[in-house]
Amino acid sequence: MTRRHVLLAAALLATLAASWWAVNEDSGEVAVVQLVERAARSQPAPGPGASADVSTSVGGTLARLDAERAPWPELSDPLARIVSFAPPPPPPASSVPVEPQAPPLPFRYVGAIDDAQGKAVFLLEGTQVRVARPGEEIAGRYRVERITPSAVEFTYLPLKKMQILNRQNP
Repeated sequence: MTRRHVLLAAALLATLAASWWAVNEDSGEVAVVQLVERAARSQPAPGPGASADVSTSVGGTLARLDAERAPWPELSDPLARIVSFAPPPPPPASSVPVEPQAPPLPFRYVGAIDDAQGKAVFLLEGTQVRVARPGEEIAGRYRVERITPSAVEFTYLPLKKMQILNRQNP
């Protein structure tokens, strides 16, 4: 066995002894004994004919210790709140049904033309350019209702909701 092994074994034994001592030490008992000693020193010494009643002294000190102890904190104190790791309950179901809304317009205004057939607008849908005139349906989802100098009005056909696309680019 080398010197290093001996030192490691000694350190292990010292750690085990310190752990055992820390677990078996009753800090509450030590605090009570210190309070009793302090109370005994603060009381006048009994006379030669009087006998000191230690149990009364200890009982009085313990009663004072209980009176000095702070009460439990209120639940309104943020450090004393009850902590739960459960997920929050789902929000209550609304009794009013939500009316379905039309999705945002997938078009972007590119330009307009006024030819022999009437007014028409050029719309960009993704990468595809479409030419639309009033009354025409686009992909079975939208119908162009009206073309004004400032906007193009559409109807979303599945819900029959009116939507407006401003002619100015955002």
